[in-house]
Formats: sequence, structure tokens, C-alpha cells
Amino acid sequence: MKKFGIKQSALWLTLAAVLATTLVACDGAGQAADDALVTLTDDLGNTVQITAQVERIISLAPSNTEIAFALGLGDRLVGVSDWSDYPPEALEVQKVGTGTEANLELIVSLDPDLVLSIGGEPVPAINAQLRDLGITVLVLVADDLEGIYHDIELVGQAAGVEDEAEDLTDDMRARVSAVTEAVAAAGDQPLVFYELDATDPTRPWTVGAGSWHDDFITLVGGTNLAGDLANSWVQINAEEIVARDPDIIVLGDANWGITPESVAGRPGWDVIAAVQEGRVYGIDDNLISRQGPRVVDGIEALAKLIHPELFD
Repeated sequence: MKKFGIKQSALWLTLAAVLATTLVACDGAGQAADDALVTLTDDLGNTVQITAQVERIISLAPSNTEIAFALGLGDRLVGVSDWSDYPPEALEVQKVGTGTEANLELIVSLDPDLVLSIGGEPVPAINAQLRDLGITVLVLVADDLEGIYHDIELVGQAAGVEDEAEDLTDDMRARVSAVTEAVAAAGDQPLVFYELDATDPTRPWTVGAGSWHDDFITLVGGTNLAGDLANSWVQINAEEIVARDPDIIVLGDANWGITPESVAGRPGWDVIAAVQEGRVYGIDDNLISRQGPRVVDGIEALAKLIHPELFD
């Protein structure tokens, strides 16, 4: 019995030592794994675990591409959406389709650590397919300026550039504050017609309540001509525009060849105050409609068009 007890004790001591060593090793490995992950919540409420060293990024929206470049992550972008055209360097990055028609086979072949995606149908299905393929997806869907700041900081956390993200959002906030402080001195709120698309000039598309443009027109001290219309994007009869007589016309479709001269030549538009006073202006709509860092450029540009007297 004694001999058996000694052998048994020795065996258990050996197993205990091995087990203790294994537990220590496993605990260290587990701790390392925990340290190697950043856990975030994206704009759709998804819990997203991302490896701390994100080296290969794909963007499925121009706004996300602009965020990445603004944070100094351009060299980590291995794929971008077809419509990503800013900054110019984005044109040199592999195109992978769009948020609604992504080339999944190509995306997988690029072996991304992170895909910056968007919401809205049919994108959720695409996002789900990417996740099923083992790809980490972070969805960015900003609803307002604070949402844009949040998304920039979210990407900063995911990619390990938190300081750069904070610097960028601090600068954006300061610039927006400067605009709002300036327009607070304005004595009036000009009536603004913002044109999105005049493919049919008798019923051009404009921006209604709840749109980015409506919010920003108000922010910079203007009144949106179509602000009483329920839909964010809405067609309005030309006769109604003439009857409402806007003080300013902003051409978000200027990139598509619409000019102040072509607007002045539309039947009946010559009686509009904005046309008579030469206050029809083109603007790069991408500055306003893209939910990225350049939105502040758009706010500043819009403010200068609506209240030029405050920014001379």
C-alpha cells in the first residue's frame, strides 16, 4: 500500500505540475487574445470584434473612403467602392463594386481585416454574406453631424488611430461652431431652393424635411423652400418654385452641367428673385451628401452662398 501510495502521489504531483503550467500558459494566451481584440458597437448595434492591427481595409462607400484617407489610412485601403473618387488617390485603389452591388469574390481575394460598410437595402444582406465568409464588417450610418463625428472616431478606434480621429473631429466641430456663430449675426433667413436633379426641369428634385441639406440650410441661417415637404428627396413643380420665389438657388446638380445661365433660361424662371439678382450658384453636392469629413467644407460653402456679407 505504501509503495502504491508513493507512486500515486508522484503521479498526481506530476499531473498537477503539468496542469498548473498549462493553466498558466492558457491564461497568458487568453489574456493575449483579449488584448489583441477591440470590441466595438457599429451604427446598427452590431457587436464587432476587430484585431488591434488592422492593416487591410475595404470601403464600400465614398464617405467611408474619405474618412479612411482623412485619418491617414489611405495606405491600408486595398479596395474601395466604384464611386470613391476623393481624394484623387482613391482613384488608384482597386474597385470592388458598390455597397449595394459588392463583388464578394474580389473582396474575399483581397483578404481584408476590416470592411467599412453602410446600411440601407439591400446592403444588410451583403453585410451578412461577408460576415458568413469570416470577414469583419463595421457598418457606418450617420444620421447627423454628431453621427459623422462618431463614425470617424469609431474607425479611429478600429484602426488604432484614435488620436488622429479626435484631432479631426475637434477641428470639424470648431469650424462648424465658427459658422454658426457667424450666421447668428444675420438679420434674415433667405429662402433657398436647393436643386438636386433637373433631368426634368418642369419637376426638379429637391430636398425636403429630414434631409441633410434641409438641416444644413437651417444651420447656416437659411430657410429651405421645400422644408415643409415630408420626404427627404422630393420632386416639385416648377410653377410652385416660381410662386414661392426663392431668394437663392443652389445647384447641387452643377457637377452634371447645370449652370445659372441654363436656370435663367427656363420658362417663367426669369421672374424669380434669385435669378433677377444673380443669386444662382453651383455647389459640389458631394460635400453635403457624403457623410464624411468634407461635410464641413460643404457647410462653410453653403454659409458663404447664403450669407456672403458675413464672410467677406
